[in-house]
Amino acid sequence: MSFSFFLLTVTPPVAGVVLGYLGGGRLSGFQAVRVRALWLVWVAAAVQFAQYFAPDVRRLVEDALGISMLVPVFAIVLAWLAVNLSHWPAAIRITGVAIVLGASMNALVIGLNGRMPYDQAASAKVGLPPGLESPKNLPADTSTRLAALGDVIPVPVVRKVASPGDVLIGGGTCALVILVMRRGRRDEEPAALGVPAAAAV
Repeated sequence: MSFSFFLLTVTPPVAGVVLGYLGGGRLSGFQAVRVRALWLVWVAAAVQFAQYFAPDVRRLVEDALGISMLVPVFAIVLAWLAVNLSHWPAAIRITGVAIVLGASMNALVIGLNGRMPYDQAASAKVGLPPGLESPKNLPADTSTRLAALGDVIPVPVVRKVASPGDVLIGGGTCALVILVMRRGRRDEEPAALGVPAAAAV
């Protein structure tokens, strides 16, 4: 797993925490939002780990299923969101829908092409050599299906190319953290006035 990929993954939640604090939010808000089936997130992380660091397992699974291992990763995350969305407050639910939509877009283009296609002109803009392939990516060409949903957005700061789905996932994650932290502020305000939180609802 490259450092740039790691950075793009952790930046949205970290940015959400920073912006949440700047807006007066508190991490205690996460205690107010019930999270179900958290084990699914760990399963998705394990599959993602196997994709990058266990090539023999990856080849075995991909040969057996005929699809990229990224597809089951997205499917597991979507299942986790489906379990939780109906129990979350309306505003937080909207951010969850954005994440679901972004993950669905990524899963669709990966499922159609075997791996995430990337635009070679966009990759050249961030200084990447042409024609690079990895367990996750392959260069787009005339046979690529739904190429517009692939990695087409250059991110020069981290020398990475992102997809529209990545933007929705990142933006939705950041917004979700901010909104959850705001619930922590709402819960603390009645307590500061000496009013039980339950009585303030």
